[in-house]
Amino acid sequence: TQRLLSGLEHMRNEFVSLDRPDPLTDRETEILRLMASGFSNKEIANSLGVAEGTIKNHVSNILSKLGVRDRTRAVLKAFELQLV
Repeated sequence: TQRLLSGLEHMRNEFVSLDRPDPLTDRETEILRLMASGFSNKEIANSLGVAEGTIKNHVSNILSKLGVRDRTRAVLKAFELQLV
């Protein structure tokens, strides 16, 4: 019985993962929260003490992982998936 329950839990986790995007890193989640607060790339870079290009790379990764094409859709998807 325990093996059956374990197998069912594993299958459920596989199906759940199909509905969710690749997991975001802690830094990507932090940047996504700042995006949701209305910060620009430059403002995010200044607040985190990194180059704006670094933020642009993170934003590109976020968009790709969430399967969206712009910042607005990324923020909407993040709220939908309760990531922020």
